[in-house]
Amino acid sequence: MKLGIKFGINAVVAGQKTALVNATPQLIVKSTPGQFTITSPVSKALGIAVGENVMFLNNINEVERALQNPSDAIMNYCNANGWDINTRQGQDEFIKDQTIWYIAKGVLLYKSNGEPVLGTVRITKEDKLAYIAEKGLEFIQSLSDEDKAALAAAKNMEDASDEDLAAALTADDIASPTFHSASGSKTSATAKATGVGLQLNFTDSSVWDALKTGLDDKTSVNRVFDVKLDEAEPFDYRNGKAGDDGIEKIMVYPLSFVEDKAPISRNKKDSDEVAED
Repeated sequence: MKLGIKFGINAVVAGQKTALVNATPQLIVKSTPGQFTITSPVSKALGIAVGENVMFLNNINEVERALQNPSDAIMNYCNANGWDINTRQGQDEFIKDQTIWYIAKGVLLYKSNGEPVLGTVRITKEDKLAYIAEKGLEFIQSLSDEDKAALAAAKNMEDASDEDLAAALTADDIASPTFHSASGSKTSATAKATGVGLQLNFTDSSVWDALKTGLDDKTSVNRVFDVKLDEAEPFDYRNGKAGDDGIEKIMVYPLSFVEDKAPISRNKKDSDEVAED
């Protein structure tokens, strides 16, 4: 017998593999430099849809700060582990031991006055020319009278028709689209799917290098971390706005090392499908 409560309906992505739907919540630091994958339970828990951002955080600064005036507890812990806190080597061992990495959904960024920080979509000259060929006249007709007059004056075509202005457009006349920037790295999916709860890929070269520390050949293995969804911690993230408006409360999720694993051969399986094997 059903509970009697009606829950919302969601579409199921056609062809989505059961292995991905029931995947372990993990972050995979890929063998390819800079490349990461998060499994579907992670993107679902963090609420990250395709095209949205994921970011990394860690506690390294706070660990280093604690070493500047170590407490008795820190001193005793280091002594028990045989680390000389007065040496760089001993301090490095303590930092390595106490470092925790986290991931979270990227936060939209602002200037101190509250205006959005804008990024620019990279569009090639060829793409702009193709846009002009297809929608040049629509572009001209969408301009305000002031902007159209400025464009015509710049081309010495003050009395030109919309059609003539459209024919005179060049790639330099088409501005690249802008978007509201967010912290972290933009995600993508191998499948043509949208929404939350998909396996997602993204790039972060500096963090990739840091999380592969200790490997002689960082491109030889995928380094796998569990994402501890049940150990989420609140964190005050500064989004750039001045004052209290600049503090955004988010949840961050700690990573726990699992294993180093040989990447799946491309001729056996799509390398972007992280096997839960």
